[in-house]
Amino acid sequence: MTRGIKGNPLSKSDRFGESRREFGNKYGESIARLHRALTVIESEIQPYEQNLYTHVTGWALLEVRKQNIQFNMGLPDTFFEDYINNFSILFDKLPKQLIHRDPNPSNILFDGGEVTGFIDFDLSERNVRLWDPCYCATGILSEWRGIDDIYEKWLDVLEGILHGYDNVNPLTFEEKQAVFYIICSIQMICVAYFEGVTEYKELAKTSREMLKSIWKNEMHIRKILA
Repeated sequence: MTRGIKGNPLSKSDRFGESRREFGNKYGESIARLHRALTVIESEIQPYEQNLYTHVTGWALLEVRKQNIQFNMGLPDTFFEDYINNFSILFDKLPKQLIHRDPNPSNILFDGGEVTGFIDFDLSERNVRLWDPCYCATGILSEWRGIDDIYEKWLDVLEGILHGYDNVNPLTFEEKQAVFYIICSIQMICVAYFEGVTEYKELAKTSREMLKSIWKNEMHIRKILA
């Protein structure tokens, strides 16, 4: 009935291997090209629009604050205050459009070392466009178990994704300043959502560990596009 897309998700060993920056670059470039295509059809689809800032501050951040105490995560009050006060200044200036919303590595297909397509658009919505490249990066980080020097390697992947995207769809000054906040937004949503679903408790634990480590690597993340 339909024609399949040739390719398979990139293997975990490739995502964190010696060519991780190169593959990160290809992820970023392909997401940027997808965004260009999505802008063409956005007016025809009239997608649901999500306000990321109010979604996080009105729900996810409050839940993470509770879990920060409950699970002794160690996030300081300044983490939450910085997000509320400084991301609010950037948010209204961030470009927004129809996005994939779920470009995790399993939804991006490769063949012969090149991206051949995207699948699973059921969560697509109008949101900040920076969500997609950052979500791709956090999806890769979620596979961190059993990998040595995970955050050092992941920062290489993140750098590749962001520079790849920027090469095709240049990021604005405000977007470059907002990368850390978007990544934190994604993780806070994951922490809040997974803890609320009984069968996802282990994922909630992993998401909390990721959020703590992202916070600890804040300066490294901010330097990527400085």
